[in-house]
Amino acid sequence: MSELRTRDVVDADLPAVLSIRNRSFGPLGTGGEQWWQRVSAETLGGRMIAVVDESDTVVGAGRIRPYEQAWGGRHLRMGGVAGVYVEPSARGRGVATTLTRALIARMGELGDVVSCLFPTTATLYRRSGYEIGGVQTRTTYAAHLLRDLGSPRAGQGGAAAPGGLRPATPDDAALMHELSRGAHVRHGVSGPMPRSTEALKGILERDELIAYVVDGGYVVYELSDQAVTVEGLVATTPEAAAALWGVVGSGSSAAPTVHTYLDPRDPVTLALGGLPATEVTQIPWMGRVIDLAAAFGERGFAPHTTASADLVVEDADAPVNAGAWTLSVSGGRGTATRTADSDSPVRGDAASPVAAGITSNEDGVRGGQRAGGPGATCAEAALRVGARGLSALWCGWSVSRLRQAGLAGGGNPDGDAALDAIFACQPFITEYF
Repeated sequence: MSELRTRDVVDADLPAVLSIRNRSFGPLGTGGEQWWQRVSAETLGGRMIAVVDESDTVVGAGRIRPYEQAWGGRHLRMGGVAGVYVEPSARGRGVATTLTRALIARMGELGDVVSCLFPTTATLYRRSGYEIGGVQTRTTYAAHLLRDLGSPRAGQGGAAAPGGLRPATPDDAALMHELSRGAHVRHGVSGPMPRSTEALKGILERDELIAYVVDGGYVVYELSDQAVTVEGLVATTPEAAAALWGVVGSGSSAAPTVHTYLDPRDPVTLALGGLPATEVTQIPWMGRVIDLAAAFGERGFAPHTTASADLVVEDADAPVNAGAWTLSVSGGRGTATRTADSDSPVRGDAASPVAAGITSNEDGVRGGQRAGGPGATCAEAALRVGARGLSALWCGWSVSRLRQAGLAGGGNPDGDAALDAIFACQPFITEYF
């Protein structure tokens, strides 16, 4: 299959794309048609790309969903790659790789500075610079333990319970959105995506989920099969948290189990009168840096961290990332500056020390000099990574782990420590897309 090319999906292509989707994953279930219409409307006009053959027949397609994603408590534009479908008879002919590269290029054009996806296969996306960033965690609790958080005895000696607990309405969507963003900032988290006001309003209008608001918080959950599944819970005070968890657990006799898709370190674990159930389910997700300079400048960092490190990147699919950089962090803000020797070639794909032209990392820094001697340039002293290594570094993987996986070479111990301090985080995602 030669002559593959990509173009935007238009309305007339949607039946063909849906047909490929159904042949790849089976027919849509109950409510699937409404879902398909919503995601198609969200991504037509620049965020849905098709791969076509020489006769302009669609043989693959993928979507870029427009999200915000928290990194260090600040929100960056993120392209959520989803709905990557390849016609089964065209598999193994480069359709998926062609599509993934086109999606990366389009995200750069649209101003998305990072990207995430839930992979069906890791190999495909690793070829295009994605790497495992974290997991979506489902934690299970006994409902009666959560119910007890909202009981009068749980609040003995504390402030009075907050007022205003009531079912949420579409008019609460903007408040819920701002509460989510505020929680990300307050806790300095990395990874989660606040649902947009429009998405929340749609959920509440369609009665898809049960939602309550209280002074200083909200909860969104589903009730089915004798279990409650919490999709989101935000509270600004212990009293608001107790009230919301209390309503979640209030039906413990009929729904004795509660599943949650929240921060794995949600404070409920500290407040609970017992332990979570042993059942924990994790779904891995992959991340990618689309525009290093823009993403680094917008990311939040620990306010008391002051560090600087050199980094050389090779990234054929996002050339804006390629070259030699100095990364600096101070006062919670960061800058990525191209160095004077940023035109120095990056040998190989930097997937391993050998590919990067590195045979040893034992020189380190001596007497305040860069590795390689007094005259070493930034590129010679810097850690060297490919697109996968950059993405893993961004997601908080330590340099020592990158080295062990063969994703980094060169550099020196001081530079490794600085990069670890700069990118330190425990990213997680709460919403599957």
